[in-house]
Amino acid sequence: MQVAGRNSATMESASIDFHLSEESIRSAIANLNEDVEFKATTSSIGNQVNLAIQVSDFKTATCFEVTAGRICIANPGSEPQFILKAQPEHWQQFFAPVPKRPFQTFWGMIRVLGRPAGVEVLGDQDAFTKHARTWRIVLDRIREAVNGRQASLSQREEYTSEDETDDDSIIGHYTWLTLPPLGKCKIFYEISGQGSQPILFLHTAGSDSRQYHSIMLNKDLQTKYKMYAFDLPGHGRSFPGEKQYPLSYANSEDFYISCIRSFLDKLSIRRSIVTGASMGGQVCLAVALRAKELDVRGVIPCEACDFIPSAAGSSIYSLQGDEAILNAERVCGMISPTSPEIYKRLNWWLYSAQASRIFPGDLKFYFDGWDGRQRMHLVDTEECPIYMLTGEYDYSCSVEMSRATAEKIQGGEKGSYVVFEAMDGLGHFPFSEDPVRFMPYFKRALEFIAAKSRA
Repeated sequence: MQVAGRNSATMESASIDFHLSEESIRSAIANLNEDVEFKATTSSIGNQVNLAIQVSDFKTATCFEVTAGRICIANPGSEPQFILKAQPEHWQQFFAPVPKRPFQTFWGMIRVLGRPAGVEVLGDQDAFTKHARTWRIVLDRIREAVNGRQASLSQREEYTSEDETDDDSIIGHYTWLTLPPLGKCKIFYEISGQGSQPILFLHTAGSDSRQYHSIMLNKDLQTKYKMYAFDLPGHGRSFPGEKQYPLSYANSEDFYISCIRSFLDKLSIRRSIVTGASMGGQVCLAVALRAKELDVRGVIPCEACDFIPSAAGSSIYSLQGDEAILNAERVCGMISPTSPEIYKRLNWWLYSAQASRIFPGDLKFYFDGWDGRQRMHLVDTEECPIYMLTGEYDYSCSVEMSRATAEKIQGGEKGSYVVFEAMDGLGHFPFSEDPVRFMPYFKRALEFIAAKSRA
């Protein structure tokens, strides 16, 4: 197994002497009261919301009062509905100019550190989830104020030159697949490119293949490859199966593989390179185990490993609330803090747009449902070369977890048929959160598959 790059997302110790200065708080409040995103989020907030940030070494907390489009320091004696509590060293890392994993978001602190480390939410849990977007924006703007910035780490508010902003060259289609146990399904898929080598993109849990538009619009890739991406049944623009009832969806390894097999067979796609991130990356490893039967040339699993227990995500994914807000907020915490704002919002939008219980249904595969721990050594990498990629800011499937999985895979002669590479400045959604930064990694992976596999 070859290792490219290095993991720079390690946690460093920090001084425990931390507090939010009055100047930073005043600056953050002033910026928030002029902030378009904050105003839009809180315009219909209803009753006043009081939230607080507490450094655990102090008995008092900084309490904010939020009303429609406005925020201020709460009156003395006001009781916060919920308190975001963490240790001084945690807040110091959170409010750093460029925070490290998992300190880019409070969601990451809850999931990775949690109550044993002194990170928790006190008070009304329902209010915490209901106003998840509000408190997240407040924390982000305080970070900017602490570091003397008037705006976020990324100033890029426009699409990159890789995207087409006139007539789009991606072409959409529908086809029917029969997928037990859902029956006949009307599946949406997209195609771009004129090359001879097919690539199949697989979307993340609870999203759809719009995630890959920026990659599928790349002119260099369009010349060399023919690219395909489909939405799973009931996701995005695909119809639910004829036997797929609302709130009943549950993904599994066998079902996901059957979708991929049926799609490849229906379109007569041969010798495809299969790639995806998160859930789509996990299933790439399952595809590698079946490379001959699926006639796959190689796989590029992103943000993937051989197993993630459901307990690893229960601290945040067990919380109930408005799926259109909560799902998007929870997952977008895994995006790099330096990714362009416009792509952060697009990822948020895609997660907010899915049908009810689709995301939890996919998590049944992502957590526990995919288990390759005793099978990774069975992959024939000379038949199906593997190039694994994981972003430094992913705290769900970390760089360390992906590297450990790659080390279990037998890499053929001298381990030369499997590579793992950590990606600097990227998070859980590399294809869609920062396509320009991701592209060199992806092209390197494609070149590796071409060099190591038969056509």
